[in-house]
Amino acid sequence: MTKFIVIEGLDGSGKSTVSKLLTQRFIENNLPCHLTFEQTNGPIGQLIRSILVGKIKNIENESIALLFAADRYQHLKSEIIPTLEHSSVICDRYYYSSMAYQGIDAESLERVVAYHQAIIPTRKPDIVFFLNVTPQECIRRVKGRGEEASIFDTLSALELRYERYMAAFERMKGTDNVVFAGSDTASAEEIVDQMWRHL
Repeated sequence: MTKFIVIEGLDGSGKSTVSKLLTQRFIENNLPCHLTFEQTNGPIGQLIRSILVGKIKNIENESIALLFAADRYQHLKSEIIPTLEHSSVICDRYYYSSMAYQGIDAESLERVVAYHQAIIPTRKPDIVFFLNVTPQECIRRVKGRGEEASIFDTLSALELRYERYMAAFERMKGTDNVVFAGSDTASAEEIVDQMWRHL
């Protein structure tokens, strides 16, 4: 049976590295596995990316939340669901990212939850792994990468997003299978070992 696995965490928590290693673990065990990510490389995802790096300015938080929901719907329908027919899918970010990054208070969190309950009621993740790396460690890693910065790549922004992730997990408690994995000092290989035991 194929699995839909989501890896969540703050910018700099190691999601991309861990996602790739976990995909390799599936393949090494002769289990078909497809790696994907959000925001996507599709036209809506590219628009979001331009907003996040500041190339497009003065976009309301609510508009960004709706764009993410639209990108996710297209992603689900065109890639994730068809692929799950024959392969497990690992997705680097999913709707919890929208809850944390666009659900900036209790009211906006409820709106983000409502968007996703409307568009993805038929295929929730089988398991969500949250990489539990502190905002302080994440910002240290982000600054060391030398990549194009996101509008969220400040310590205060990541501290707020960590709080909002916790609020989102509490809001969805009992509905999703969320597992905390990793730490500031755990290696990517150690985190994948931990995930594999859960799977």
